[in-house]
Amino acid sequence: MSIRKKLILSYAAMIAVPILLFGLTIALLGNLLIKDALPGAGGGGKSGHSFPLSSIRDLFAERSELASGLKFIAEHDPKLLADPAFLTDTGARLREVESGMIVIRDDEATYVSPGLSADQIPTDLANGRMKAENPGPPSGTQWNTIAFSSPDGSRGKLVIVSDMKPVADFFKRLVPLVLLTLLGALIVTNGLLTYLVSRSIVKPLYALKEAAGHIREGDLEHPIRLRRQDEIGQLGAAFEEMRVRLQASLGAQLELEHGRKELLANISHDLKTPITAIQGCTDCLSDGIADTEEKRQKYVQMIAGKTTEMNRMIEELQLYSTLDTGKLPFQWETVDLTAYMIQYVNELQLDPRFSGTEVTFTPSAGMEQVLIQADRQKLHRALMNLADNSLQYMKGETKKLQFSLDQEPGGIYLLQIRDNGEGIPADALPRVFDRFFRAQSSRSPGKGNSGLGLAIVKQIIEAHGGTASAASKTGEGTTIQLRFPAWKRDGTKPGNGGAR
Repeated sequence: MSIRKKLILSYAAMIAVPILLFGLTIALLGNLLIKDALPGAGGGGKSGHSFPLSSIRDLFAERSELASGLKFIAEHDPKLLADPAFLTDTGARLREVESGMIVIRDDEATYVSPGLSADQIPTDLANGRMKAENPGPPSGTQWNTIAFSSPDGSRGKLVIVSDMKPVADFFKRLVPLVLLTLLGALIVTNGLLTYLVSRSIVKPLYALKEAAGHIREGDLEHPIRLRRQDEIGQLGAAFEEMRVRLQASLGAQLELEHGRKELLANISHDLKTPITAIQGCTDCLSDGIADTEEKRQKYVQMIAGKTTEMNRMIEELQLYSTLDTGKLPFQWETVDLTAYMIQYVNELQLDPRFSGTEVTFTPSAGMEQVLIQADRQKLHRALMNLADNSLQYMKGETKKLQFSLDQEPGGIYLLQIRDNGEGIPADALPRVFDRFFRAQSSRSPGKGNSGLGLAIVKQIIEAHGGTASAASKTGEGTTIQLRFPAWKRDGTKPGNGGAR
């Protein structure tokens, strides 16, 4: 639930709950108080109601009904006002509704309901001797006078007296209690809802603040789990994603920094070896140790070889850096991979370094023409790195380097390079394409191995939209698998490493 919906519901509850409590308070307190104010109101008679105002309404309705009946009798059949049985019955009914009546004929009270006194009649309702003795109407009493004429010509007055004090006392006690209850309900409801809503907002914000503090201190090991679906939950999810990305970025940065340090150490070691050899050769030449032409030529050739080795290591470092930053341009063209591999294998067979190595290429049936989008020079560099790497670790009498081309489902071409060299240990196999990684900790001086050869292969093949993987068994050789997407006729170009 969103925070906006929570606030709307809380505002609605702040209004609805006090109103509900207000009604319940009137019902409960009213029923308790009305029993004392109006006897019989809380019982099973006519006045018994679940809501107290209904009892008061019924009380006034019965009073009005009796008053209307007496007024009709006074106007149309006043002789009943002299009937003792009628007066007694009517007086009993009036007593049930906290009322009474007084019948006055010729300034004399001929009937007075029990509990009333003729002397209590207000001066404006009677005359004669009653004026001097009248002390005034009791407080909370309602008087209603009806004049009538008897059949014998005499005139009289019917005074209906209603006691308003119980009703007034009821409201005097009920209203303050209801107002206090309403005020208390407002305070409790608003306070509780404000606390719950603010807690549901503030508590996760404190969690986010704590997480931000950990991130600020560089501690990225504390996950953020708010388990909410509202805006704060979305913010927490964004924080968690940021933490994970920062952690991954920091890990990659640390790994890169470690790789750079390892690279510097390896390059320093590799460069020191040929430089030492070159320095030794120049010392021999300058000191006259090479006193024959044959010796001088030997030292010159050693210097040239070591220089070539250094150039190769520096070139690999520059190439990898350019590939890694994505600044190396690619010249894309449609290439027949089958014809390209035939030409490449022919070059290897003529290369003096591969003399004594059986180099073959075997395309599968139906692979006479395989079109891919490629940069010929970059692809040649990747294949040469693989061939050189295989050549370094083939130490048997019979050296074999086999290239094969197959097709996989989904329009993927699989180029495999197999050798019968030493193989790669199983624990090192997943990392052979990592930058600066070497499968063997011991270094072989003179090979110019910078640890970037296979990393360069991976960069180039991925720039072609393909993938590079390796399979190997120690002592049985290694198979490098290069996968290329087929060139699509709609003009889609693979890869992400060059110009498009």
